[in-house]
Amino acid sequence: MLFVAEYELSWDALDAVIAKRLEWDDAKPEGFRFVGEYVLQDREPPFRGIAIIDADSVEALNSFALHYGPTLKIRVHPASDVVSAIRMVSGNGGSPGRKVRSRKK
Repeated sequence: MLFVAEYELSWDALDAVIAKRLEWDDAKPEGFRFVGEYVLQDREPPFRGIAIIDADSVEALNSFALHYGPTLKIRVHPASDVVSAIRMVSGNGGSPGRKVRSRKK
């Protein structure tokens, strides 16, 4: 399952977060994979970003948050790719009554 994790940290936590990120590749559990990691350069606080995560279980996702502990403020959101989301709302596995209307030419 895909998740978007938004994170932010303070100057005081910077060294600890860097160390924890470098440790993560050895500590991460089976079923956890970073799809992408990005730092937002035009935001406050100065150290803020997102990580796109593919996790097979809640335990794998929780281990990510527990690894960083209080050094990082993390908000995690379930996500899906755009094509899958369109299929869900257009009737191919989505909720009834929420159809995507196609434009007639």
